[in-house]
Amino acid sequence: MILVTYDCEVFAYDWLVTIKDKDSGEYTLVWNDNDALMACIDDDTIYCGFNNKHYDQHIIKAIAMGYSPEDVKKVNDYIIGGGIGWSCPMLQGAWFQFNNADLKDDTQLGQSLKSIEGHLGLPIRESSVRFDIDRKLTEEERKEIEYYCKHDVDTTEMLIDIRKDYLKNKINLGRLAGLSDAKALSMTNAKLTAAMLKAEKHEDRNDERKYVIPDNLLREYVPQEVFEFFEHMYDDSLTDDEVFKMKLKINVGDCPVTIGYGGIHGAIPNYFFEEQDRRIIRNYDVGSYYPHLMTINGYTSRNIPSAKIYEDVLDRRMKAKAEGDKATANALKLVCNTTYGCLLNKYNDLYDPLMGRSVCISGQLYLLELSEHLYEKIPNLKIVQLNTDGVMVEFDDEFYNDVIEITKEWEQRTGFDLEEDKVARIAQKDVNNYVEVQSDGTAKCKGGYLVKGVSNVGAFKVNNSAVIVATAIKEYFVNGTPVEDTINNCDDVFQYQMIAKAGTKYKESYHLVDGEKHPVQRVNRVYATSDERYGKLYKVKAEDDSTAKIDSLPEHCIIDNENAITIDQIDKTFYIDMAQKRVNDFKGIKPEKKTKRRKKMATAKQNVYQKLILAREEFLKSEIEQTGKNMHLSFKYFELKDIVPTITKIFAKMGLLAVMTFTDDTGYVTIVNTDNPEETIDFMAPFNQIEPIVSNTGKQATNNMQALGSSITYMRRYLYLIAMDICVNDEIEPTIDKTTNAATTGASKQKPATPAKRTEVKENLTTVEDNASDIQIKGLKNVLKKLKEKDPSKEEMIAKLAIQTNGFKVISKKDCEVLVEKINAMLEG
Repeated sequence: MILVTYDCEVFAYDWLVTIKDKDSGEYTLVWNDNDALMACIDDDTIYCGFNNKHYDQHIIKAIAMGYSPEDVKKVNDYIIGGGIGWSCPMLQGAWFQFNNADLKDDTQLGQSLKSIEGHLGLPIRESSVRFDIDRKLTEEERKEIEYYCKHDVDTTEMLIDIRKDYLKNKINLGRLAGLSDAKALSMTNAKLTAAMLKAEKHEDRNDERKYVIPDNLLREYVPQEVFEFFEHMYDDSLTDDEVFKMKLKINVGDCPVTIGYGGIHGAIPNYFFEEQDRRIIRNYDVGSYYPHLMTINGYTSRNIPSAKIYEDVLDRRMKAKAEGDKATANALKLVCNTTYGCLLNKYNDLYDPLMGRSVCISGQLYLLELSEHLYEKIPNLKIVQLNTDGVMVEFDDEFYNDVIEITKEWEQRTGFDLEEDKVARIAQKDVNNYVEVQSDGTAKCKGGYLVKGVSNVGAFKVNNSAVIVATAIKEYFVNGTPVEDTINNCDDVFQYQMIAKAGTKYKESYHLVDGEKHPVQRVNRVYATSDERYGKLYKVKAEDDSTAKIDSLPEHCIIDNENAITIDQIDKTFYIDMAQKRVNDFKGIKPEKKTKRRKKMATAKQNVYQKLILAREEFLKSEIEQTGKNMHLSFKYFELKDIVPTITKIFAKMGLLAVMTFTDDTGYVTIVNTDNPEETIDFMAPFNQIEPIVSNTGKQATNNMQALGSSITYMRRYLYLIAMDICVNDEIEPTIDKTTNAATTGASKQKPATPAKRTEVKENLTTVEDNASDIQIKGLKNVLKKLKEKDPSKEEMIAKLAIQTNGFKVISKKDCEVLVEKINAMLEG
């Protein structure tokens, strides 16, 4: 089979397909010529691209159907707008042979071709020609599009070389499954695995929550709370979403452990160890844990003809590995590593969620049992780390034989095999970040702080951002080299690059240079610089034009997408600071809190009115969010906790003080100028204390003091709103039944209601005809009484409701019904 790479670009009146032959290196560029493109396609060639399964192959099909450039653009817009290519109405009813392979298959989410270019050290090039041009392209624009299209197919070709082992494994597995090379390459690992195991989809797998605990588990070593946690699966009142998002946190000795439906994870945070004084560390990993859980415990997908098919795959792989048949061994390893994920993938033919849950839960229980057993029986043993397929322990070497006795018994009873590693030294930040040195001197790293480069463990990914920082951390913990020495001695420019990417939610990016915005690409290679003319990079959201900084970048960035920068332009101190901070993270050393000196505003000579104006302006800039919600969630309002902390800080800076006083019928807030206490401003509002809530039986649900406290709290909020002239949503209009505006809700906005109209609405909402009946109000009071008896902490909430409804006298029928439903739901919950 011949491999070529290809890429498509589509505009309003033009399209381009660029094809590159991998063997000859020759490019073929086809503009707007359907017949010429069809002459380039044959059955003996595999056409490779990146994301072409979701986009480019459908553009090729539209061209093959003879569509004009304008109609090809319609197909393009359908896909770009979120449509799925194969469901596009314009592409129905036609078929032609096209051997398509997508290198984005089995790649980590979020990896774009441009970001891969950056991480691989290639120039990052994006065309300046806009795709929304509503005319034919000029000759100059065509040349630019050709240049960038060639660049993309070159990158795709490089990916073929990087992932050649992955592609070979797919081809070999396809041949074992009786599939053509083209067919195998067109499938994801998951679909290829299902085909190898001859799986057939079953739509009635609805017994996901009928898990059974294994009989050979030593339950006495598993805490009872763990069993109670997994028993939530049998509670029909809980939805699948609620159950499978649950987590349980426990401790095994000094090791905090999290248990869930995705696996078990635990590690002693900020842990350091070096083998000495007869204390040793051993790590025990279970060999091919999940595959053996499927075969030994019978957790293989019920969608395959026989569990023996999967068992034969495991046996065949081990035999091929022993005989040195790497092609077969690696191909079948792909099946072993992929099958578990297929069990929980509802789009895969192997989908069998009960078996998937059983693998994960039983795997956790067995390892937890082993860990607790070791912890209870071995004096002074520490569980250093507990993860999906293994446990690491620290103990006195005199008890080594006792540890082996427990692990051997576990192996014999369960049927699993443990692989032992000797750890001489380890620095562990948490369960996801550690570096260990084994007895033979081999260093092993895990986590985003330490692991860089290309990874084929799981989905393909590449990360070469700030590699020098990871190198400095590793050298520090493995060899004791100060981070500044590692960084100052490195003059490889690419070790310092950072790839800055604006996500798909953002339409464009810009760079601040000398305080001015300069449009830049969506993906950029940046370096820290000491030149303060250069600022950060920002991204602009498509939906509302809001801007945000691109995360984790230096204050001063210089962009170098063409690889022209020299080492003397890079600010190494930024990378030294980053490395030192991350070393401190490992050690558990938190950065010192910077004490901010409060800036005193020059307000001493200003009068109280001038200060209050400035205070109101400061409050507007603070953009405080409203967290209060009305009783049926129609609108939000300010709670005291939202506004008081901010107002207090602003008043302290301005030299103002708010003093609240209350009489029987009036509430006052006095704004005092602390630089001249005789200067004050008074604001007031009528104050009517709410009576205590009384149930149908005459019993008080709230006492006099609680009612008074709630009334004062409510009044304080309104006095602050008045004093600070805070604008809030009208609390009457949002309660209008949405059905009354159904005919007028649309793209156009209604004009604001006049004062007279607002008065009319208020009157309508509080008329006797619209108000809840006495029976409804009695029912509301009854459920509130039950709620208070069940949960006394709800008293404040009940008091607020009383205030909002004027002692439950003014409340609409609909609101009363909704409120009763919500309270009943709380009682049931």
